[in-house]
Amino acid sequence: MFHIPLASLRAQFGDIDIYLFDQLLKGRIQKGMQLLDAGCGAGRNIAYLMQAGVQVYGADISAEAIEKVRKLATEMAPTLPSKNFVVADLDELPFADEKFDVVLCSAVLHFARSEEHFKGIVQELWRTIKPGGMLFARFSTTIGLEGKLQQMEGRFYRMAHGPVWFLADENLVIAMERELGAERLEPLKTVLVEQDRAMTTWVVRKAV
Repeated sequence: MFHIPLASLRAQFGDIDIYLFDQLLKGRIQKGMQLLDAGCGAGRNIAYLMQAGVQVYGADISAEAIEKVRKLATEMAPTLPSKNFVVADLDELPFADEKFDVVLCSAVLHFARSEEHFKGIVQELWRTIKPGGMLFARFSTTIGLEGKLQQMEGRFYRMAHGPVWFLADENLVIAMERELGAERLEPLKTVLVEQDRAMTTWVVRKAV
């Protein structure tokens, strides 16, 4: 049996989110699929996917980040058009309805500017997903830390490491699922990080 050396795993998969890697293992992301990384940053979650033949797109509010991810694509997947990577607010994406098989949104939604902005982003991501397609989102919530966080106003909380974040709770996530008509592919999975923050993974499918 052929074994991949442990030392080569980082070189092959880079800094991909372990929870996203789980979706690869489950076969939910395949070669040839059209995939959007919404809030892609410099591309840590899509470097491997580019090399694996996924038709990757990216959007981020930072022009500097998009410049970096375009450079990454040039190195990893020269056939990917640079126009796949755009500067945009995630509540107003320049992509057609039902374009993507998969939309990723990792460590982004807690930066929403209001509850309306949060809902607007989720609705906009959903708009771009094909029937049967998947939304993978990972974001900070209040789940598991109810009553233990410093609440500022509404759904905004002062985090232990300093910044103020918008934190959804389980009821808001469930309400969004109902509004979208989404089917859960995984139970909500929340990891508590040193009692400072809770990171929830939300994986849902659009009805066919």
